[in-house]
Amino acid sequence: MPLPPLISFQEEFLSGSPIRKEYIHFSEVNCHDLDVWIGRISRTVSLEFLHEILFTILNELLVNACKANAKRVFFKEKGLNIHLETDYSKGIPMFKDAFGHNRKSIFAMLDQSSYQISLEAQNYPNFIEFKVRNNAKILNEEKNRIEIRVQSSGKYKNINDAYKESVDNEESSGLGIVLIHILLRNSGLKNQFFELITTEDYTEVIIRIPKLLIPLEQQNQIRSLLLKEVDGLPPLSPQIQKLIKLSKDKDVDWPKLAAEVQKEPAITAEILKIANAAFFGGHTKVTLVVDALKRIGLKNIESIFLALGARKIMNSRYAKQKSVWAHSFKTSLYSRFLGQSVHDFIKYSEIAPICGLLHDLGRMVLLSLDLSIIQQIRVLRSDEANEISEWVEEFTLGITHSDIGYLIAKKWNFPEEIIDVIRYHHKPWQCKSANLPICKMIYVSDILANTNRGKGNYYTIEPEILENFGIQNETEFRSLLERFKNKFEEHKDEFEELFN
Repeated sequence: MPLPPLISFQEEFLSGSPIRKEYIHFSEVNCHDLDVWIGRISRTVSLEFLHEILFTILNELLVNACKANAKRVFFKEKGLNIHLETDYSKGIPMFKDAFGHNRKSIFAMLDQSSYQISLEAQNYPNFIEFKVRNNAKILNEEKNRIEIRVQSSGKYKNINDAYKESVDNEESSGLGIVLIHILLRNSGLKNQFFELITTEDYTEVIIRIPKLLIPLEQQNQIRSLLLKEVDGLPPLSPQIQKLIKLSKDKDVDWPKLAAEVQKEPAITAEILKIANAAFFGGHTKVTLVVDALKRIGLKNIESIFLALGARKIMNSRYAKQKSVWAHSFKTSLYSRFLGQSVHDFIKYSEIAPICGLLHDLGRMVLLSLDLSIIQQIRVLRSDEANEISEWVEEFTLGITHSDIGYLIAKKWNFPEEIIDVIRYHHKPWQCKSANLPICKMIYVSDILANTNRGKGNYYTIEPEILENFGIQNETEFRSLLERFKNKFEEHKDEFEELFN
């Protein structure tokens, strides 16, 4: 069943109305549909960093519910009483073999039965709630297994450890329940986040995911630190500001602008390097600054000056800027490729790369701070640094790198298209201005660039946005990604040299 339109889906969920999915049986065939559904919910309430974990949790709970129902129809088919210990011991090995090797026949039996599974999600002011229900009373043996999984979660320091060591392999891994307890161990909700309800007619597992993973007072303290850091950023240099002012003139005096550029040898070198790069189609080399400026063009030159000014300040203040610039530059190039590939977006293929280059300014500030005040809640972080911790940190702070970048962009008087991209590059559907197409380009390009680093995939992108670029399925997505990756690799050294 297709998803309803994005905006109506989000409005319904945010209103507090429960949204529901139903299955007769659940398997890998249903996983992609579930992945998209969870992604949309997590993006709606700004919990994107939990997308993969929520998928793991709910996928397992649905599989377990399916197994519970399948077990009952299988035992009935074999003439075994599932409530008798002797029959249960005899039937379980047979069921495991049949479920592993002849699942189609079991699913066919489920199709003819009255057994069902439901998944429900509901938004509350302080948490989101998921319910997985199957219409069968839980067995004591099944209940004992759940209790063992809950107890086992205490031995893991973090989620990475739980992933490495599978628990309870006899009927299922039990990882979903373990993840719930590790994730929310320090949330303050304690025993309220996991609940098992069973009656004569059904069994239901309820999980509640808090929207704040640290106390509000602590969150406000850290937010104040971040805002203070942004306030402390110096303005763009007087020379950069002067160049920007000159470039805003529709009747720009190119020789005068070139003369001002040449007052700064470093800026002169950058402008010549950019103009002669494939990025701006430099087939014949230009040596005069005035020719370089004209090649870059009036539409781009202001943004280039902004990028140069911003980079100088950020590089001088933040040691962790290198990886952010590398990702931003790949996003920038991918947005250019995207614009060149899709007719409706060709006209944005020059400005989008500049926006892509600056879209993650806020991440530099976020990654630079000593956030020891929240060390105790980095529940997803192992002793080794990992990519996912960035998401946890910023969302537990209650301020994202997009928010921080937006404040920086306003402080430095960036053009509206860059401000909008910085603010909405993870949620382009929230942009209500004429810059929406550029926000969509950077949203897709950012995920494409991250996919090559193992972060994000086809199912993490909003389907309606993909349709704007003519991408209808995962095969088309992978084909596009492969083309962009090869195109980038062909000119990687030249591209990366531009802003080194």
